[in-house]
Amino acid sequence: MSSRGFKGKKIVIYPSYLDCTSSRTHGRKIPKSLCVQKPSISEILEVAKGLSLNPILEDKEFPKKWWEIKQRVIVDKRWGKIETLKRICIAINDMRKKGKKE
Repeated sequence: MSSRGFKGKKIVIYPSYLDCTSSRTHGRKIPKSLCVQKPSISEILEVAKGLSLNPILEDKEFPKKWWEIKQRVIVDKRWGKIETLKRICIAINDMRKKGKKE
């Protein structure tokens, strides 16, 4: 499914958007101070559900790495794209910290 049908209603999230190991030219959208090291699709889905963003999982290649078939998550647009990505990163970092303490 094309993401053009989601314009203004949904946000498409590739793991590269949140990944500290990716450079800005390779797709990272948020500052390194907030990003997550190698976020998994399952973490993104779990956090998006927790934020009530109604996530949908889709198999689709990331445009900057079109030769790699990866997955992406499509979520409801409640905030702007960057704000949504920041909230997801903060929640993943919190989830990882809680996992280490237990």
